[in-house]
Amino acid sequence: MRFLTWLLPALVLAAPARTPAPSPSPTPSPSAAPGATVLLFLVDNSASLQPLDPEEKRVAALEKMFGFVAGHPYRLILFGGRHEVFADDPARYRNDGQWTDLYFAFAKAREVMKEYPSGTDFKMILLTDAILDPQPSDWTDMDVPPLADLRNHVAEQTVALVKEMGAPLYVILVGENLPPAREVMGNAERAPGLILDMVRAANGRQASPMAQSLSAFFEDDGLLLKKFVFRVRPEEGLKKVEPVVKRIAAPSRPTVELRFFSILVLPALLFLLLLIGIAVRSFPGPGDLEIVELSRESPVHVAVDRLHKLQAGGWGSRGLSMVGDLKEAAATLTYQAAGVDLTGAGLDTTGLDPLTLELLAAPLDRLRKALHQYTNEGSKEEKIYVLNLEYMAQNFEAKEAEQILRTARGDRSRVPPQDYLRAKTHLLGNDTLRKSLTDPRVHVVTYGKDPARKDLAPGGRVKIGPYGFIVTDVTPGGRKDARIVLYYDTIPSALGLKTWVPDAIQRVFRLRRSHERVVS
Repeated sequence: MRFLTWLLPALVLAAPARTPAPSPSPTPSPSAAPGATVLLFLVDNSASLQPLDPEEKRVAALEKMFGFVAGHPYRLILFGGRHEVFADDPARYRNDGQWTDLYFAFAKAREVMKEYPSGTDFKMILLTDAILDPQPSDWTDMDVPPLADLRNHVAEQTVALVKEMGAPLYVILVGENLPPAREVMGNAERAPGLILDMVRAANGRQASPMAQSLSAFFEDDGLLLKKFVFRVRPEEGLKKVEPVVKRIAAPSRPTVELRFFSILVLPALLFLLLLIGIAVRSFPGPGDLEIVELSRESPVHVAVDRLHKLQAGGWGSRGLSMVGDLKEAAATLTYQAAGVDLTGAGLDTTGLDPLTLELLAAPLDRLRKALHQYTNEGSKEEKIYVLNLEYMAQNFEAKEAEQILRTARGDRSRVPPQDYLRAKTHLLGNDTLRKSLTDPRVHVVTYGKDPARKDLAPGGRVKIGPYGFIVTDVTPGGRKDARIVLYYDTIPSALGLKTWVPDAIQRVFRLRRSHERVVS
């Protein structure tokens, strides 16, 4: 506290409205120029604070300190206990406060801030030895919970108040025997736990330990990287205080961020790009496609991350590859033809007319052409027949049509042929149901930690080994009976590079034109 014993007398002489002293002084009225930042000095006036400068008297030291912020509007708040708080009254600076209560100091600062127009910017500068010592009688009307530890309660209330004020807080710690620290902030300078909590509450993420260490390393006050906690030892005096106060008062500038980027980020980024080039050179990457070609009812066993020859030439060690032995496989894929027979086999066709028999046996494509042909070129009876059939098919419920068409061949004798034909005709206008009943299916069985069995359809997901895939297409044709296209959705990689590095960049590094690969 002796630090402020020297500091506040200087504030006394610095008050222009109260003394004719030539030194700068607090401005007791909200007269800050538009856009100017008002500095709020909260100065510990308790008896425990050490002198500000060993070579200067209190008044002289304070005069010089306020001279460091010439041109900046500022206010002074002296504090001790609840009834030892004074605003813009340097004459009260005597370092004779019996208590140290930070809460009421910030409460007074909040009152001062309300004197200024809305939108005024403030910076709070707290000079203290961080020894919290509230007077119990000051808190009798403050709703302190029964049996609560007063110091802990005061500390919590102070942190909450500082956060509510929303103004940046800078702390200058003065003295030798500061309370034990719970962590380090900025250039290995230890700060008491309460100070750290207040600084973080006021300044948010900018007061994180890493940001404080970086800003202290570059010795600058940037736009994003700012230093908020400073320490001044008694023997350092004004030589240390001057750059600290000037640094706080000065407008923020991006110098520290530019230095940080040029010295640390840019080299690291270049090195990271080199690593990315190495890491993503091999298949696969996000957005890549694995194409598995399948023969009907012939299981295909696939493994993951095995050395294999690529169809396009060369060798690869990542992604899917075919293996002949089930024991080596991570999954088995089997192409199955459409599970529903739409030929009408098993129906009781006794007594049916030739047109009905023809349409029952026709595949869907032929059925569509036949209906169109009879509608335009058929006889009057045929046209009426087709119109009635289409009308009845349109009025069929999808669930009813599906139930009829999925009837097993051995049970179809109980299904009226006309109902079956109408359900079959219903498919021509119901794309969703038609795909469900007629599209080819690929059945997959996966092995390992989370085995699974299911049919794969476009839009479905499947996990094979460490990779997650989205099925984008299942189509007949290709070099075999069908092909299934698997889109890489989840890809394990070092540092997650293959997840967040854009696909286009990865393809550039891999020197590949296509993102498709046929599994071989």
